[in-house]
Amino acid sequence: MKTKTKEVLSEDWKLLEKGRDYNRSIGFYDSVNKNERFWRGDQWNGVVSGGLPTPVFNIFKRVIGYFVSNIMSAKVALKIDAESAGVIYKKETREELTRVCNLISSYLNYRFEKDNLTSILYEGVKDAALSGDMFLYVYWDKNIKTSQKYRGDFATKLLDTTNVFFGDVNTSDVQSQPYILISGRGLVEELREEARQNGVKDLDRITSDSDTTDEAGDNGKKELCDTKCTYVIKLYRKDGRVHYRKSTRNTVICDEVDTKLSLYPIVLMNWDTTKNSYHGTAAGTGLIENQIYINKAFAMVMKHMINVSFSKVVYNQNVIDEWTNEVGEAIGVNGPVDNVAEVLSPGVMQSGFLDVISLTMNMTRELMGATDAALGNVEANNTSAIIALQESSAIPLEIQKRALYMAIEELGLVWVDYILNYYDRHRMMMWRDKGELRGEMANVEEYRDVIFSCNVSAGMTGYWSEATSLNTLEKLLTAGLITLEQYLERLPEGYIASKEALIEDCRLRKEASYDSETGLYQSAQLYK
Repeated sequence: MKTKTKEVLSEDWKLLEKGRDYNRSIGFYDSVNKNERFWRGDQWNGVVSGGLPTPVFNIFKRVIGYFVSNIMSAKVALKIDAESAGVIYKKETREELTRVCNLISSYLNYRFEKDNLTSILYEGVKDAALSGDMFLYVYWDKNIKTSQKYRGDFATKLLDTTNVFFGDVNTSDVQSQPYILISGRGLVEELREEARQNGVKDLDRITSDSDTTDEAGDNGKKELCDTKCTYVIKLYRKDGRVHYRKSTRNTVICDEVDTKLSLYPIVLMNWDTTKNSYHGTAAGTGLIENQIYINKAFAMVMKHMINVSFSKVVYNQNVIDEWTNEVGEAIGVNGPVDNVAEVLSPGVMQSGFLDVISLTMNMTRELMGATDAALGNVEANNTSAIIALQESSAIPLEIQKRALYMAIEELGLVWVDYILNYYDRHRMMMWRDKGELRGEMANVEEYRDVIFSCNVSAGMTGYWSEATSLNTLEKLLTAGLITLEQYLERLPEGYIASKEALIEDCRLRKEASYDSETGLYQSAQLYK
């Protein structure tokens, strides 16, 4: 039995090393680390400046930040539907299935908000822009407290793209993989406790190591000494269901477990797909060379200005022993004063060089879709025109938006998989109805054979949404198509103080008659 455990462990670790070798062969680790470095402004790392200043004009972060914000600008809602898969349901059964789908949909949207998935996805999309991939992992956490008598629930977390390895590296289709590996760094004491709870006896074989070379980012390679070790999780299919195993280099922490899931609990979003590779192409990779040129060009301009921007005095040492620049101080010479000293004019830099820098910055932003209108660097004199420019500049990001929505749909199906296999008929599923928290139970176990689908609807909540509403309302009011009362009722909050009191005044005036002689509204209600 011990020999079998060693063989299984050895095989898992060999697969991990094969995955790392593949990433090294495509320069993946170097690319991820370099992009992350440029994002946080460490753009002269490893460069010998040779006396040049080392300025950073971080258009890299500006453009990537715009990309992420634009993609995440829409509020999403999940909708679960069921397919009969050739099974003919009775009317009562179809109605019940529809009710269950609506209940699950409401619950998933509640969990989306409760688990703060928007923040997780924001970081994930940023990871995709910098590394090419976003990986989400859904797992069952038995320690999660719930408001019911049950303990434990599914949880979603973001994985570093350098820590996920596919069995078939030539496709990004998650569900077609023969296996998926997830590596990570864990505290030795916590891993030992987990192994102890799983019945492992030889806990001393879980020891600290310094296996941080392939961790993401420069700080991922820095840890407290002798506190962590690398673990690997293997997900694989057996008898149509996903199985789980967790181990370190020397021992198994959790032996084979049937998760009861039919789907791999992994979700992948590529920023741009790369042909015949599960890793995507990062947006930041194409920006780096332009960013390097801009920084170096500005450094040379600064060096030039430091060296030659001020006039210099050249004097004859045979006539003057020492020169002084003190204001009003006389300088004595021994002999004629002709050709004793001369002032050299400051050096003149070619204006075309600055034009090239400016053109490089503008062209980089525009070709990436981050125009001045999109970045908000224009005056809001014509809101409609600005909105049109913003919408047109966002078109190149439609591919990434669709990729994100597809990833959210896959995440919804993984959540449904957990609900069907881990929830029973006594489990309350919550949702919010007009701000009020509600709950309902359903015997979801009966629907494990039903084929479910998940659709995502996205509603825009962009920066100019209030400005658009205000501009439209003003046009309707000016054209006489709405009353002042209707205008005020639909005015976004915060624009006018005591809005409700003003609306009430409008209602009173609406019932009053106007006296042209006195110029006053007269109504019995006004004088009560």
